[in-house]
Amino acid sequence: MRVEHLTWPEYRDLAAVRIVVLPIGAIDGHGPHLPLSTDTIVSTYLAHSLERHLDVLVLPTVPYGQKTDPPASGGEFPGVTNVRASTLTNVVLDVLRASYRHGARRFLILDSHKANVGAVRESADLFIDGAPGARVMAATWWDLVSEDSRNAIADETGVSRQDDHHAAMVETSLMMHIAPDSVRLELLADDSLTRRARYLILPVPDSLKTRTGVVYRASRASPVIGERLVAEIVSNLIDAVKLELG
Repeated sequence: MRVEHLTWPEYRDLAAVRIVVLPIGAIDGHGPHLPLSTDTIVSTYLAHSLERHLDVLVLPTVPYGQKTDPPASGGEFPGVTNVRASTLTNVVLDVLRASYRHGARRFLILDSHKANVGAVRESADLFIDGAPGARVMAATWWDLVSEDSRNAIADETGVSRQDDHHAAMVETSLMMHIAPDSVRLELLADDSLTRRARYLILPVPDSLKTRTGVVYRASRASPVIGERLVAEIVSNLIDAVKLELG
């Protein structure tokens, strides 16, 4: 059930007995081969996948997210549109509170943009303090993939995990399975940096910028890997939701 398709009486009758799912994404650079809305597409797909397995109400996806640290995304690129941490926290908090007022008590937040994690957790924490009887679960797709699976994919493809980050092999493979028409296959590429840093420095030095925003290897991506990952993510998500939200 998707909230935007319901009338208010239908929503009123379902909110208290279903798990309310809030997907969150971002408008962020994902190399020359993936759309800016990649994170939004992934979160929405996973939320809709749950409809076939669980009694859920899926809210419209929040399409904007926080700014990714430029070194983590390979630089700064046109089209990237961010909101502040306080803005995202308040948006998520307001949506949770509204749903709670309407009778919802079980909530799942699905996030596919790593920079959002802190704001999502803060909003959940602020919400639960004023929501007796509520339960909130927040999940990201990468935390639902086992270490064994990631290691196996790295071994099979020859792409080390340190080379497989933003817009790279795993994320590209997900999109090749989820939204194949959105992937510019002719633009799949690997990238590199003069050096790497695990901290934020602004302005971003040229030596920490990639040419494309791929961090760092996308050329070995495949829809087969994506299908395999999605199956694991959805299966593990269903099990976790059943455990935590009933």
